[in-house]
Amino acid sequence: MDVEGVTKTFRTWDRSESWSVRRPFRRRRASRAVALSDVELRIGRGEFVGLLGQNGAGKSTLIKLMTGLLLPEEGTVRVCGLDPYADREANARNMGVTFGQRTQLWWDLPARDSFSILRDIHGLPEDSWRGALAELDDVLSLSDFWETPVRFLSLGQRVRCDLAAALLHRPRVIFLDEPTIGLDVLVKDQVRELLSRLAATGDHCVVLTTHDMAEVEALCRRIVVIDRGRVVHDGPRERLTVAGAESVFLVEFETPPPPLDLLTAEVVSAQGPSVRVRPLPGADRARVTAELLAAHPVRSVRYEGATAEDVLRALHGDTRRQRASAPGAGG
Repeated sequence: MDVEGVTKTFRTWDRSESWSVRRPFRRRRASRAVALSDVELRIGRGEFVGLLGQNGAGKSTLIKLMTGLLLPEEGTVRVCGLDPYADREANARNMGVTFGQRTQLWWDLPARDSFSILRDIHGLPEDSWRGALAELDDVLSLSDFWETPVRFLSLGQRVRCDLAAALLHRPRVIFLDEPTIGLDVLVKDQVRELLSRLAATGDHCVVLTTHDMAEVEALCRRIVVIDRGRVVHDGPRERLTVAGAESVFLVEFETPPPPLDLLTAEVVSAQGPSVRVRPLPGADRARVTAELLAAHPVRSVRYEGATAEDVLRALHGDTRRQRASAPGAGG
């Protein structure tokens, strides 16, 4: 997927001027709200990318541009070499999409009948369709309830069926917008297991938007953060660090170590066999852990760093402070 210089705005209306009997036909003033501004993003085959940001940051708008539901005002979007808006039919055959609690199943039909209809829509051979359905059933336990009309399914059952419907034709590109919202722990585990299998194959390009940071940390190696329509971070999960959300390792050595001179981390404090170290910029957890294990006999290494949720909270806090301190900001 290639997103180059994409900008998207929406018309908004001034609501400060209330309707009046004296002037019932007064026009409200219109303005343009920027949803995305000069966004650059490239995602290759086999990548599992977490697309994060606050509500209203522009995540869903970007997904709708990549799925062909919206047209960019500036810039270009290409998915598998296709213009997703102009070539919507061909693009739809390459992708699978889930949008939170919105279903793509036929409401009054059993879920299995919906799968049969999707087989015909995508022109899947019978053997291929049965094989894909069996694989999905193995992970999501669909056969326990797929003879039930969709309108009688619980939320967790319907979400599992929707996810299966999105993956049934083995799409090259998968968009998952809040796929586990409102689900209980057991159903979330089933969905995560399926997504982990997808990530392990390396055959799919997967974009995940979610507010569940446990999913991000378990599944996504690359994280893209959008704030106020702009990409403010794009890189490996381990490099998503800002002030106030630093990573620290607590190392318990077998015996008090000699002074440590590490290439990947700096010593924060040392007390007997207990040493705290902070990774240097660009050093991921695996490299730091490997160097610690080679430095001296180690009893345990515990990561005490910030989670992705902590980092995002600090990142958005920094953004708000910068806006507040900008010239002309109200106060």
